[in-house]
Amino acid sequence: MAKKLVSIKDYIKTYPNWPVDGVDFKDTASLCASQDGFELANNFIYSNLLKYCPVDKIIGIDARGFIFASVFAHRTRGPLVLARKPGKLPGSTISREYELEYGTNELIMQRDSFDKGDTVLIIDDLIATGGTMKAVIEMCDELEVTIKAVACIMDLPKLGGSDYVKNRNIPFYSGVDY
Repeated sequence: MAKKLVSIKDYIKTYPNWPVDGVDFKDTASLCASQDGFELANNFIYSNLLKYCPVDKIIGIDARGFIFASVFAHRTRGPLVLARKPGKLPGSTISREYELEYGTNELIMQRDSFDKGDTVLIIDDLIATGGTMKAVIEMCDELEVTIKAVACIMDLPKLGGSDYVKNRNIPFYSGVDY
Protein backbone atom coordinates (compact mmCIF):
# COMPACT_ATOMS: atom_id res chain seq x y z
CA MET A 1 0.00 0.00 0.00
CA ALA A 2 1.34 3.45 -0.94
CA LYS A 3 2.03 5.88 1.88
CA LYS A 4 -0.43 8.80 1.94
CA LEU A 5 1.33 12.13 1.57
CA VAL A 6 0.42 14.69 4.22
CA SER A 7 1.94 18.02 3.20
CA ILE A 8 1.30 20.31 0.25
CA LYS A 9 5.05 20.19 -0.38
CA ASP A 10 4.86 16.41 -0.81
CA TYR A 11 2.83 16.91 -4.00
CA ILE A 12 4.90 19.62 -5.69
CA LYS A 13 7.45 18.49 -8.28
CA THR A 14 10.55 20.51 -9.10
CA TYR A 15 11.88 20.77 -12.65
CA PRO A 16 15.49 22.02 -12.72
CA ASN A 17 16.54 24.49 -15.44
CA TRP A 18 13.03 25.14 -16.69
CA PRO A 19 11.88 27.30 -18.41
CA VAL A 20 15.47 28.63 -18.57
CA ASP A 21 18.80 27.54 -17.12
CA GLY A 22 19.18 28.38 -13.47
CA VAL A 23 15.44 28.32 -12.64
CA ASP A 24 14.11 25.43 -10.57
CA PHE A 25 10.43 25.42 -11.54
CA LYS A 26 8.04 24.39 -8.75
CA ASP A 27 5.07 22.76 -10.46
CA THR A 28 1.58 22.98 -8.99
CA ALA A 29 0.26 20.82 -11.86
CA SER A 30 1.50 17.79 -9.93
CA LEU A 31 -0.33 19.08 -6.85
CA CYS A 32 -3.53 19.52 -8.85
CA ALA A 33 -3.13 16.05 -10.39
CA SER A 34 -3.61 14.47 -6.97
CA GLN A 35 -7.02 14.53 -5.32
CA ASP A 36 -5.38 14.63 -1.86
CA GLY A 37 -2.86 17.31 -2.83
CA PHE A 38 -5.52 19.46 -4.48
CA GLU A 39 -7.71 19.14 -1.41
CA LEU A 40 -4.84 20.10 0.92
CA ALA A 41 -4.04 23.20 -1.13
CA ASN A 42 -7.64 24.37 -1.37
CA ASN A 43 -8.30 23.71 2.31
CA PHE A 44 -5.20 25.77 3.17
CA ILE A 45 -6.52 28.76 1.21
CA TYR A 46 -10.04 28.37 2.56
CA SER A 47 -8.97 28.10 6.20
CA ASN A 48 -6.73 31.18 5.97
CA LEU A 49 -8.88 33.51 3.87
CA LEU A 50 -12.39 32.69 5.10
CA LYS A 51 -12.01 35.13 8.01
CA TYR A 52 -11.78 38.01 5.49
CA CYS A 53 -15.13 37.15 3.89
CA PRO A 54 -17.37 38.44 2.66
CA VAL A 55 -15.42 40.49 0.12
CA ASP A 56 -16.62 42.13 -3.05
CA LYS A 57 -14.26 40.25 -5.39
CA ILE A 58 -11.76 37.40 -5.44
CA ILE A 59 -8.89 37.93 -7.90
CA GLY A 60 -7.18 34.92 -9.48
CA ILE A 61 -3.85 35.48 -11.23
CA ASP A 62 -3.13 33.93 -14.64
CA ALA A 63 -3.03 31.05 -15.02
CA ARG A 64 -2.64 28.64 -12.15
CA GLY A 65 -4.00 31.12 -9.65
CA PHE A 66 -7.31 30.78 -11.52
CA ILE A 67 -7.58 27.19 -10.32
CA PHE A 68 -7.32 27.95 -6.61
CA ALA A 69 -9.20 31.27 -6.76
CA SER A 70 -12.14 29.65 -8.55
CA VAL A 71 -12.47 26.93 -5.91
CA PHE A 72 -12.37 29.56 -3.14
CA ALA A 73 -14.89 31.75 -4.98
CA HIS A 74 -17.22 28.79 -5.40
CA ARG A 75 -16.92 27.77 -1.74
CA THR A 76 -17.61 31.31 -0.48
CA ARG A 77 -20.06 32.31 -3.23
CA GLY A 78 -17.80 35.27 -4.06
CA PRO A 79 -17.42 36.87 -7.50
CA LEU A 80 -14.24 35.87 -9.35
CA VAL A 81 -12.17 38.37 -11.35
CA LEU A 82 -9.31 37.24 -13.56
CA ALA A 83 -5.94 38.98 -13.88
CA ARG A 84 -4.91 37.74 -17.33
CA LYS A 85 -2.17 37.98 -19.89
CA PRO A 86 -2.71 40.55 -22.69
CA GLY A 87 -5.24 39.93 -25.44
CA LYS A 88 -7.52 37.70 -23.38
CA LEU A 89 -10.10 40.13 -21.96
CA PRO A 90 -12.49 42.38 -23.91
CA GLY A 91 -13.73 45.81 -22.95
CA SER A 92 -12.01 48.53 -21.00
CA THR A 93 -8.99 47.12 -19.20
CA ILE A 94 -6.25 48.22 -16.86
CA SER A 95 -2.76 46.78 -17.28
CA ARG A 96 0.69 46.59 -15.70
CA GLU A 97 3.93 45.23 -17.06
CA TYR A 98 6.01 43.20 -14.62
CA GLU A 99 9.32 41.40 -14.39
CA LEU A 100 9.78 37.72 -13.69
CA GLU A 101 12.94 36.00 -12.57
CA TYR A 102 13.34 34.98 -16.23
CA GLY A 103 11.73 37.75 -18.32
CA THR A 104 8.90 40.30 -18.53
CA ASN A 105 5.18 40.10 -19.19
CA GLU A 106 1.97 42.04 -18.60
CA LEU A 107 -1.29 41.47 -16.74
CA ILE A 108 -4.69 43.03 -17.42
CA MET A 109 -8.02 43.17 -15.61
CA GLN A 110 -11.39 44.46 -16.76
CA ARG A 111 -12.12 47.86 -15.25
CA ASP A 112 -15.86 47.26 -15.03
CA SER A 113 -15.29 44.24 -12.77
CA PHE A 114 -14.65 46.66 -9.90
CA ASP A 115 -16.34 49.53 -8.14
CA LYS A 116 -14.39 52.15 -6.23
CA GLY A 117 -14.12 51.00 -2.61
CA ASP A 118 -14.48 47.27 -3.33
CA THR A 119 -12.69 44.83 -1.04
CA VAL A 120 -10.72 41.99 -2.62
CA LEU A 121 -8.68 38.88 -1.91
CA ILE A 122 -5.85 37.91 -4.27
CA ILE A 123 -4.96 34.26 -4.89
CA ASP A 124 -2.09 32.78 -6.90
CA ASP A 125 -0.23 29.50 -6.95
CA LEU A 126 3.26 30.93 -6.43
CA ILE A 127 5.03 34.09 -5.40
CA ALA A 128 8.69 34.40 -6.38
CA THR A 129 10.07 37.82 -7.29
CA GLY A 130 6.55 39.20 -6.81
CA GLY A 131 6.23 40.72 -10.27
CA THR A 132 2.74 39.43 -10.98
CA MET A 133 1.52 40.15 -7.47
CA LYS A 134 2.96 43.67 -7.54
CA ALA A 135 1.23 44.29 -10.89
CA VAL A 136 -2.14 43.20 -9.48
CA ILE A 137 -1.65 45.23 -6.29
CA GLU A 138 -0.77 48.34 -8.34
CA MET A 139 -3.87 47.88 -10.49
CA CYS A 140 -5.97 47.54 -7.33
CA ASP A 141 -4.43 50.77 -6.04
CA GLU A 142 -5.30 52.58 -9.26
CA LEU A 143 -8.85 51.18 -9.17
CA GLU A 144 -9.16 52.32 -5.54
CA VAL A 145 -10.04 48.89 -4.15
CA THR A 146 -8.85 47.54 -0.79
CA ILE A 147 -6.87 44.32 -0.61
CA LYS A 148 -7.90 42.37 2.49
CA ALA A 149 -5.35 39.52 2.11
CA VAL A 150 -3.20 37.53 -0.31
CA ALA A 151 -2.70 33.76 -0.43
CA CYS A 152 -0.34 31.64 -2.49
CA ILE A 153 0.27 27.92 -2.41
CA MET A 154 4.06 28.44 -2.60
CA ASP A 155 6.43 31.19 -1.56
CA LEU A 156 10.04 31.51 -2.67
CA PRO A 157 10.96 34.02 0.07
CA LYS A 158 14.61 34.38 -1.00
CA LEU A 159 13.37 36.08 -4.18
CA GLY A 160 11.59 38.81 -2.19
CA GLY A 161 8.07 38.82 -3.60
CA SER A 162 6.31 38.06 -0.34
CA ASP A 163 8.31 40.83 1.36
CA TYR A 164 6.70 43.32 -1.03
CA VAL A 165 3.22 42.18 0.06
CA LYS A 166 4.12 42.18 3.75
CA ASN A 167 5.75 45.62 3.49
CA ARG A 168 2.43 46.90 2.13
CA ASN A 169 0.84 45.64 5.39
CA ILE A 170 -1.34 43.18 3.49
CA PRO A 171 -1.90 39.89 5.35
CA PHE A 172 -0.01 37.17 3.43
CA TYR A 173 -0.40 33.40 3.59
CA SER A 174 1.64 30.69 1.89
CA GLY A 175 1.15 26.95 2.11
CA VAL A 176 4.84 26.10 1.70
CA ASP A 177 8.13 27.99 1.47
CA TYR A 178 11.12 26.93 -0.62
